[in-house]
Amino acid sequence: MTRATRSYYALGTRVTLMVDAPDPDALLGRTVAFVGEYEELLSANLSSSEIGRINQAAGIAPVEVSPAGYRLVRESVLVSRSDKGFNVAIGPLVQAWRIGFDDAREPSAGEVEKARQLIDPQQIRLDDDAHSVFLERVGMRLDLGAIAKGYIADAIAEVWRRAPGFRRGVIDLGGNVVTVGRSPHPDGRWRVGVQSPLADRGHSLGTLALPACSVVTTGSYERTHTANGRTWHHILDPRTGYPLETDLVSVTAVTASSTTAEIWSTIGFFNGARATLELIPPGLEIGFVFVTRDRTIHLSPGLADSFTLTDDGYSLSDCARWTPCT
Repeated sequence: MTRATRSYYALGTRVTLMVDAPDPDALLGRTVAFVGEYEELLSANLSSSEIGRINQAAGIAPVEVSPAGYRLVRESVLVSRSDKGFNVAIGPLVQAWRIGFDDAREPSAGEVEKARQLIDPQQIRLDDDAHSVFLERVGMRLDLGAIAKGYIADAIAEVWRRAPGFRRGVIDLGGNVVTVGRSPHPDGRWRVGVQSPLADRGHSLGTLALPACSVVTTGSYERTHTANGRTWHHILDPRTGYPLETDLVSVTAVTASSTTAEIWSTIGFFNGARATLELIPPGLEIGFVFVTRDRTIHLSPGLADSFTLTDDGYSLSDCARWTPCT
């Protein structure tokens, strides 16, 4: 059994892959190609992608897409219609602000309001038989930035599990971590650091010791834009058209599926620690680490035995009774 690691830039972030397998370099090579295929399929920034074609046809005609692309869009739309903060139709607002891109700017109030009129997920028509998607108004635009990495990470994990002789691996898609198989630690648990929102990348405020599962963080600290003496983060509030106003700086979700963790880290960021508990459907096993501006960590009691605080600049406060993945 041999271990190999590959680190490179894709999906708008630093991708790091580690596997223990009989031929790890070959498996990593296939994985890199696989990621590239999904990026070309799902990127909102590529006019040739399926999402790009859907956006270009907004208000004109439905677009038939692949089964994989349709499954992700369909799940995203259905979650968006539940109105919990996650909104796959937010593309016009993302384009108005462009936070995270070189041409980021603060749009006028008129531009914000115009974009807000185009972000209603109820105006996305899905056809399950034809696998087609239709944005009913010209100017509407899908943006899968809050879910695509989770979907891709889940797909990679499934490929790895089916690879002959595969033992274990780690998928890190920049804030989205999936551990696969039993860790080499004696207890079989993986150690996953929770990024400190107020420190340089790679500095953890604490560590989670978990069985194989997905750990996804949504935070307001990495992509920002400063204009007129004010700093704006990239997490936009569909209700106002402006970056969300909240005391939270990051939310980490822990569950079995990376796609689910992506969705719920966003929902958690919008709704806060206690309100999020009310929204979790029966049967969904999920844990959270909420971090507020005053450096308080609100940790689900289900994660209490799994979390070790490593930065004494933060303090712990249990907030609710969630259960992590098993």
